[in-house]
Amino acid sequence: MNNPDPTTKMVYEVPRGHAVRRPGQAQPDTVFIKAERQGTEYIHHYLIQIAPVQADGLAMIYVDPEEMLIDIGLVPRFEFSADETLISPEIGHIFETAKGTFLKVIEDPKSQKMFAFIDITSGEVKRRQERHVKTVFTAWHVTFG
Repeated sequence: MNNPDPTTKMVYEVPRGHAVRRPGQAQPDTVFIKAERQGTEYIHHYLIQIAPVQADGLAMIYVDPEEMLIDIGLVPRFEFSADETLISPEIGHIFETAKGTFLKVIEDPKSQKMFAFIDITSGEVKRRQERHVKTVFTAWHVTFG
């Protein structure tokens, strides 16, 4: 991943959908996508680890709006290496509907909402997107540029 100018910013300053790293993270190759959910009074900020993909499932990580992140300055491109039609996508699958293309992740287990759906083109967190699924991509990876 070549980026000439990664910039350290507060979470709320990083546009949703951007690839980011956490300062001082143990694994320097770990990359997250920054996601946002519009709440009734606030915007809630999350990270989802997209590289390397965790075998035990993808989960949203809540981050404080004033935490510092390294904005890589690039939007990840999701490339699909396998596809099949399934009745219901599983956690970590990317799927297409008429409304867009979404990554299914685990939401905070303390919450009543079990799953969240990340619009991979915008980084917006959505709910209940599993109706009228056209295609499910069970294998994918990200590139940057």
